[in-house]
Amino acid sequence: MNKKLFFTLGAVPIVMIAPTIAYGEEIQTVSLTGDKIVNATLKATIENLPAKSIVKGYQWYYAESVVGENSSGSTYKPIIGATTAALKVPVEAAGRSIFVEATTTEGIKYKSESVKINELQLEITAPRLNDYAVPGETIKASGASVTDAMGAKLESGQITYSYQWFYKVGESFTIIDGATNSTYTIAKDALDKDVQHLIVRVKAKVGSAVIESDISNTLTISNESVDSMIAEIQEIFVNDYKYNFTSLSSFKADVTSLESKYQALSAAAKENITNYSALKRALADVETIEKLYEKVNKVDEIEEKDKAKYIQDIEEAYNKLDLLQRSLDPQEALYTDIKNLLDNRTNEEFKEVRKINEAIQALLVYEASYVKYNAADVMSLQAMIDTLDKDIAALSQNAQAAVRNQAILQDAKQDIKKVQQFIKSFDKLSLKDTPNKQVTTAKSIRTAYEKLTYRQAQLVTDEWMALLWHAESAEEQQIAQLNSEIADYVGNLGSRYLINPSSTSWQSHVNNVDRLVAEYKGLTKNSTTQIIGYSQLVTLQKDLKTALKVIQSIDAYQKLSETKGVASNKLQSTYTSALKAYNKLTSLQQSLVYNADEFLKNAPTASVDPGKQEPTDKAAADKLVSDIDKLANIKNYTFATFEDAVNSASTIYKNLSSSARKYVTNYSILTAASKDLSGAKSFHKKVQAAREETDVKKQSKKIESVQKAYDKLPANQQYLAKQQYEDLLANRLVDKNAPNLAQLNNDIAAIIVNDMYIISVEKINELSTQYNKLSAADKKTVTNYPILKAAVSDAKKATTFIAQYEKSFASNPSTVIKAFSKLTTKQASLVSPAIRQAIITKEKELQSSEVVVTLIESIDGLLIKGEYIANLETKVKELRTIYDSLNASDKKTIKNYKKLTEAESDLKKVADVHALYVPANGDEQKRKAWKTAYSKLSKRLELLYKQTHPSDV
Repeated sequence: MNKKLFFTLGAVPIVMIAPTIAYGEEIQTVSLTGDKIVNATLKATIENLPAKSIVKGYQWYYAESVVGENSSGSTYKPIIGATTAALKVPVEAAGRSIFVEATTTEGIKYKSESVKINELQLEITAPRLNDYAVPGETIKASGASVTDAMGAKLESGQITYSYQWFYKVGESFTIIDGATNSTYTIAKDALDKDVQHLIVRVKAKVGSAVIESDISNTLTISNESVDSMIAEIQEIFVNDYKYNFTSLSSFKADVTSLESKYQALSAAAKENITNYSALKRALADVETIEKLYEKVNKVDEIEEKDKAKYIQDIEEAYNKLDLLQRSLDPQEALYTDIKNLLDNRTNEEFKEVRKINEAIQALLVYEASYVKYNAADVMSLQAMIDTLDKDIAALSQNAQAAVRNQAILQDAKQDIKKVQQFIKSFDKLSLKDTPNKQVTTAKSIRTAYEKLTYRQAQLVTDEWMALLWHAESAEEQQIAQLNSEIADYVGNLGSRYLINPSSTSWQSHVNNVDRLVAEYKGLTKNSTTQIIGYSQLVTLQKDLKTALKVIQSIDAYQKLSETKGVASNKLQSTYTSALKAYNKLTSLQQSLVYNADEFLKNAPTASVDPGKQEPTDKAAADKLVSDIDKLANIKNYTFATFEDAVNSASTIYKNLSSSARKYVTNYSILTAASKDLSGAKSFHKKVQAAREETDVKKQSKKIESVQKAYDKLPANQQYLAKQQYEDLLANRLVDKNAPNLAQLNNDIAAIIVNDMYIISVEKINELSTQYNKLSAADKKTVTNYPILKAAVSDAKKATTFIAQYEKSFASNPSTVIKAFSKLTTKQASLVSPAIRQAIITKEKELQSSEVVVTLIESIDGLLIKGEYIANLETKVKELRTIYDSLNASDKKTIKNYKKLTEAESDLKKVADVHALYVPANGDEQKRKAWKTAYSKLSKRLELLYKQTHPSDV
């Protein structure tokens, strides 16, 4: 084989064109295999072709001459699209001869012999119709099946069906014009036109073969199935208000069977079942009754806590049934079962309710116009509440609604939480902490305690309060010790400090003073107010530093004076410098200079050059030296004599010759004395300015300035100024209107006793006014101001509450009582005993209202096992009157009030139905209207109707 040629041909697509071919001399070397019937497959076989022939295409033909073709050979019609070696015999080939032609790549054509395809011998089955149909229904012909007796397997797409419908006239059938589809819709008025029977005939065509079926069976047009169904549905009713019932199971079987029949009907038939809604309702009613039975049977499976609600739901569901539905319970077996389930424990439960109400009231006790819990601590109160909660949970829901004062329980639970939170704050407190930390923590705890209400505070045991007090006073011992040690240093100061330091004790005193200052700074702010003499202690601390410098200067001089060969002028200069420093000290500071006495006695001896000639006025100089030495002991003088002595010595010194002045070796003492005199005079001017001031407040400020200046004066100047200074203080102006700060401070401290105010709001406001009028300086001295500040805040809240009391107590006492319960212990103590007592009285009244409990009980008693009591209308009117007489607060506690309104509504419903009543011999239409209304009554209302209007039924 030429492989190159083969692959080339294989790669080039062959386009087969099937024109009419005129054959001349042909070679019949192609053979055919396969069945010669429609839809069978014929195959061309080229085994007999010359060797090495390559066929490039095929064409199948009908072995029939083509009309109108003129050619030298025979002309045949190609079978369109039949260009492969295999051919599925088309329907059009039935009864015709066909052959195939194969063409090689060399253009040589090879032909098969002609074979004749079998004729189609069609067979068809008669169509089938339903036996019955109703007017308006669309019916369909089915069952007509076409086959070939010669064995051809016909395909559905090859068969074309046509139909013709006929209706019966007399004993014959006539064509129905236009009824040529497989379906036919029966006219709704067919029976009116006497069209009662239908048949159909089917014609089938396959290719050119046609066959017609026998006529179908006869379909009868009738409303009998509809009428029968309507009648059967009617039979399940005795009348509009009662089912035709023997037992629930048999009734359910009947209506279920009817439902199955209905669903089997055609859509048109279903439309004609005019009472199907009645059947549908019957099915729903059976389901409703079955569900109620199912729930009743499951009661024992329900948890006890949910059982009351479960049974109530069953009872309410049954009570919604109308007369027709209740006819499925003809012997009232279901109703009786439900009644037996209803727990009619009303009387017994309300006895328990009363006990619980009393127990809740007993949680509170009233004393001294205050209310507190009847429990020593939180644990005791919690145990009482747990018992009450358990008892309440055991009640039915209706009885639970009658439990009064449950707000007391809720408040108690909240109070327990508050107190537990407060006690939890003690976790932060440890007696091992430093006093400062204990006091700081205790302050936080105290703040939390003061926010508790009176009821809450009474649940805090003495054990906790003792622990709090101990922590609050943790600094007391430290304060006492600190005050004692400070007093040892600066208590009752005169002109000198109480200590007598030495070179060996000096540092210990310095260390002690520094320690005391540090301890003071470590105290809490409140504790520092209890320290006496701290400012003097700080002054001592400063004075020690100042005195130390002088001590060191004196020690330097003493050391120099003991050194040989030191020039006299250097020694004199050192002495003079130390002396000046000493003279600048205040008397208190000088008392700390432990080496001063020896220093003052060891003045350097001045000398004059012996080689020089003595001046004529040397004797005057010597006398002046004696006079100046006297000035060193200033306490031997008054201010006036000291002034005269200084002035005289100064004048004499000025009159000496320059040579004689050199002999005045103690001139530095005169210089220092002159300076002290000048300083005293300057201070006197300040005293005089203060003395001349006529305004009390202004003089007070000037005297304060004078006091500060006096404290800073050196010791000698303080001595010279002392007389006028003390005279100023003794004769200062007196402000008769000046505040008594000590009294104010004491008054503030006394406003609280046992964590309660013992004064009125007005007195607190008065103290606040006094404080606000003070100067900034005076305010700083009122150490108890934090107490006053808290009292002012509490007074505002108490005032707000009192205003609410006066406005709303009469109309809405519950709100006022609630507001009072939120006040802290201190705030409540500012409310007058009269108001507190009025609140307690009203609270007791609201808690113990027997009228309310009785009303709740009576409303519950309107129904006994789901049925209204006799003389319902009279009882309802009585209860309505009682309810309307209650105040708004009490009305809110009637949790079953809805039952009263439902009873009123039910009485009206029954009255409305009775208004339609017509006797049996009356107007039939009106009586039917009454029966319809009566049938819609629930079981409860039906019984109420029979009770109130027995002659109607």
